Parts: sequence; C-alpha cells; structure tokens
Amino acid sequence: MASNCYADIVISGTRIIYQQSAKDVSVKLDNRGQKPLLVQSWLDDGRDSVNPQELKLPFLVTPPVSRIDPNKGQTIRITSLGAELPKDKESLFWFNVLEVPPKAKNTDGENIVQLAFRTRIKMFYRPDGLQGTPEEAATKLQWSLRKDAQGVYAEVKNSSQYYVSFSDATYLNNNKKYSIDTSAIAPGSSASFKIKDLSNTASGGKIKYSAINDYGGSIEREVNI
Repeated sequence: MASNCYADIVISGTRIIYQQSAKDVSVKLDNRGQKPLLVQSWLDDGRDSVNPQELKLPFLVTPPVSRIDPNKGQTIRITSLGAELPKDKESLFWFNVLEVPPKAKNTDGENIVQLAFRTRIKMFYRPDGLQGTPEEAATKLQWSLRKDAQGVYAEVKNSSQYYVSFSDATYLNNNKKYSIDTSAIAPGSSASFKIKDLSNTASGGKIKYSAINDYGGSIEREVNI
C-alpha cells in the first residue's frame, strides 16, 4: 500500500532575495501540523548531498536548530558575513529546512516508519546597482532551436545580470505542443533544454514560457523562433 505524505513545516515564500544593502533577511516557518517538530535550517551552494557542517558559506543562519510547536511559527534570520561575492551578477544559494517528527509513543516492539521531510528553496544574493530588473531579464531571453543525434533542444541565452527560473515552457508548431525540460539559467550564460517527443526541427514555431518573479508569481512570454 502507498499513501500521500505531506510536510507540516511551511516556508513563507518560494524564494529568498538577499539584497546586498540589507543587514539580514528573515524567513518565517510555520508548523501547520498537530505535533511539535524539531527543525534544522541551513544554506548550501548547490551541493545538496554535502553535510551542512562541511559547507563554508558567507552567511550565518540562526537559529540553526529550533523546536516549533503545533500552529506556531519560527523566524529564521540569514546574515551576510561580508565575504566577497560577484558584484556584477546574482549568486545562487539554497535554503534548506529539515523537519524531524517526535518519536512515536507506545510503539515498543512494533515496526514503524518515521519520515524526516526536507524542503529546499532558492536564495538569490543580489548586489546593489545591477542593470535592469529581474522582470526585464525574464522577457529578454534569446531563443533558438538545435538538433543533434539525441533530439531537438531549445537554446536560450540570458544576457542579463539576473537568474531566470522557469515554471513551464512549451514549443508550439503546426498546432502541436511539445513540453520543454527547463532549469534556472544563470546570468550571462546559455543553456540547452530538451524538447520532449520532438525528433525533427521544423521551420517557424513559437516558444511559450512562464518565468517566476521575486514573489513567486508568473511572467508569461511567447516568442517566435
């Protein structure tokens, strides 16, 4: 048998923006469950399998461990330690929350399974004085198509100083829709995204995509190829 499992800890927001001029940023955690939980919070640099104690990042997360009672909250503070980070583009880190449930009572001699849920969201460190805006970056991507032996790819170039994250992307051609595998694209870089179920390129067509803004909302865009 299988059943759905849900995390009880809810993070206020889908991403964190750390502006360089800010002394620190706060993240609110809420326990929507019925049991007290032990919560560990930390940042990583994209290596999600590395032990948090082994990561040397220019930020301090406090408190790193806390107890959150049912229907209560906890504010996590992220503070920059002043290390040198690129000043001409955003840097990407990941905020992690691991919730550990209390030990089940009256289960001696029984076989039980307890799950520790981990939630991970992006944190963008944004230097002051970057050109343009994140919204403009999402609308000024340059797209093209490329084919090789493995299939057809959507090539995208991000000339801005901001990261662009996608929630959805589709290639439209001859009244057909093809889903595109996407990921966040770094500032000043290019990426190739596989177009599913498409084996041959065709003239024309459009790319329709949704980028995610600072508040978790969508920026819709459609471009001709």
